[in-house]
Amino acid sequence: MRSTTLISIVHQQYSIYINAMDRLVIDLALLPEDGQLLEDTLPASIFDLPEGDAMPLGPLVFRLQVQRFGDELLLQGSLEAPFEFQCVRTLTMFRKTISLPGSVIAFEIGSKATIDATEALREEILLNFPAYPRCDEGDEPVKCEINPRYLAVDKPTTDDVDHPPAAKGDSRWAALDGLENPDKQS
Repeated sequence: MRSTTLISIVHQQYSIYINAMDRLVIDLALLPEDGQLLEDTLPASIFDLPEGDAMPLGPLVFRLQVQRFGDELLLQGSLEAPFEFQCVRTLTMFRKTISLPGSVIAFEIGSKATIDATEALREEILLNFPAYPRCDEGDEPVKCEINPRYLAVDKPTTDDVDHPPAAKGDSRWAALDGLENPDKQS
């Protein structure tokens, strides 16, 4: 039996889910045969991202139709969570909301009485992070240009590096210099 201090049953017309310690736990015994719509939020702490990675700026907001099909539980709907990313070009921080309007998540029920969908929702958002976040793709796009001082690719043809003199004596590679190069033959 669960501790009542850790679990509060959300009363929303015979709700099927339990908001346990900020997790989305679906009680299959309470799930109506035609399913139920769930709308709520999960705290940003569920993302548990390391320092230096994207930073969650708000909760994960979900609107999901939950329905049982035989031995599977299907969640369909939208997920949304705002994050702060660092632009790979300009290194500036910017806000981008990961919005997934057509999410579909399936769970194998087996003999379980409840399904904890928290990790699946978390992973769905994380899998949709941009591989190379750019500030021109943020919620408020800005011009994403590299500072011109970092683009200086022209290098003087002369440098102050002294090249070592050729080694004297028997060079093991000298034998290769004597071979004919088939690419140079015409």
